[in-house]
Amino acid sequence: MKEKRQVYAIVRLDGELANMPDAIAVKEVLPSLQEAKIEVDRLNDLNSGKGVIYLFQATRYFPSGRNPGRR
Repeated sequence: MKEKRQVYAIVRLDGELANMPDAIAVKEVLPSLQEAKIEVDRLNDLNSGKGVIYLFQATRYFPSGRNPGRR
């Protein structure tokens, strides 16, 4: 199995999701849960009242890529 790391994507959700093609965006990826929580709290405080929310989602990062033949 290829090397993989758990990372945390910071995601921005804008306004009414169904009406906006770019309503969901990955803002950045951080290496630790603690950093992700701090950044999400900071961004939500900074942008309160602007119709956006930030959250984090755990995901995997494969530094060497994935095997292209894998299904």
